[in-house]
Parts: sequence; C-alpha cells; structure tokens
Amino acid sequence: MCDGSSLVTGAPDGLQPGLRSPWSSCETVRADLLATLGTVPPGHWARRPGSGRWSVAQQADHLLKAEIGTSKIVRRLIRGDYQGLARPTGAALYDSRLDAYPFGPVAAPPALQPEGLDAGEVYAQLAAAHARFLEELRRFAAADPDAILAPDPASDLWFTLAGWVRVQALHEAHHVLQIKDLAREWCG
Repeated sequence: MCDGSSLVTGAPDGLQPGLRSPWSSCETVRADLLATLGTVPPGHWARRPGSGRWSVAQQADHLLKAEIGTSKIVRRLIRGDYQGLARPTGAALYDSRLDAYPFGPVAAPPALQPEGLDAGEVYAQLAAAHARFLEELRRFAAADPDAILAPDPASDLWFTLAGWVRVQALHEAHHVLQIKDLAREWCG
C-alpha cells in the first residue's frame, strides 16, 4: 500500500490568518493518519478486532464521513445559515483555543456510522474530502473565525469556525490512536 504522503494538501494559500494554525493541526494529523494507514497489513485492513470495535477500513470510512460532514457545516457557517440560532445558556462553546478532544466515548451518529473503505481507494477519497474542506475554509474572508458559531448536530456542543477546524483535527487524531492501538495488538 502506498503511504499517501503526496496526497496531503500542503500550504494553506489564501487561508484567512486566524484559520492557519487550526488548519496546520489538520495537516499534521492527516500526515500521521496517512502514514499510519500505510503500515496496515492487507490482511488486517477489514478485520474487525472484536465486538463493538471498528476495523481500520471502518475507521477510515468514519473519518471520511466526518470530514465531509464538517466541511458541510463549515460551508453553511460561512454562508450565514446559523446566524439566527442562539446558543443555549450554559451550552459549551469551543473556539480556536480548543486543544483536547471534547467528546467522551460515544456512539457515532447514524450519518457517521461506517461501512468500510476499500484499501485501494482510501487515499484518493480522503485526499478529495480534505481538499474540499480546505476549499470551504478558503471562502472565509471575515476578520475573526471565532466570531461565527454553529451547534454540533449530534450533541449539545457549539463550535466557532476555528473550533470546527480544531475539532476536525482532534477527532482524526483520536481515531489515529485507535488504529495505532490495533497495530500494537497485531504485533502482540
């Protein structure tokens, strides 16, 4: 399996300055994900590790669906679709300073439940979704990516635009650790 490193998007040309650091986090984690996926033996790609746990193919599919979902939220957020929503009193809000994954162990929402990605297609599909995410972010031209916010559709958490980018990176990192844990089990 190729390592996919040539598919990482690269420098964030045209990205609003307040989004550069969050995007850099996404790029760093994506490089780690691609390198980690490149180490998965073909016989382990779709093997379920046990009840209630996902295979690497399912992890990759979930990450693809999550990035597509985040990209859609970002598009709607930049477009102003959430302007009429008021954050409920006491609802957590995460912004550009988000540095820890804010979700505990929870079941993935139905739209993010994985089926599994084919090992031969994973790099191209992840690269395409990542490129679309960056293109959506490049549409933001206002002064402060922490000034606009939207709710997470599957929880009671709220994120600013920069917070959505941060949580995307942290979510992916969370799953990279799960894949690395599987790899340790294989090497036993």
